[in-house]
Amino acid sequence: MIQTKQINWADKLGAFSAFLCILHCLAVPALLAMGVGFISNPIIAYLFIAVAFISIYKATNGRFLKPISIFLWVSFIGFVTSMLLEDQAEVFEYTMFLFSGLIILGHLYNIKYCSK
Repeated sequence: MIQTKQINWADKLGAFSAFLCILHCLAVPALLAMGVGFISNPIIAYLFIAVAFISIYKATNGRFLKPISIFLWVSFIGFVTSMLLEDQAEVFEYTMFLFSGLIILGHLYNIKYCSK
């Protein structure tokens, strides 16, 4: 039972963090136009990557072969790849939103799956 609570905590953190990441990406252009420059600091992007990694690792307990684990890790790899290549092509800005949304869905599914 304790392990399920830890997984739920990691899933809730991961889903919330991915949601904040989407909000951050949507808000940056408007905030930059208003003169709020610190919001585009790359450290914030690396923080989102670190929180996503930790929450997915804890939620999957390091297991890579369960279907939900595969879904979460593929979404994470797609998210990181999109974030790193964001300046190379415009399509990566959109795939970053897609993979962040998939991380949210994966965590929400994992919460539901682990509560049974």
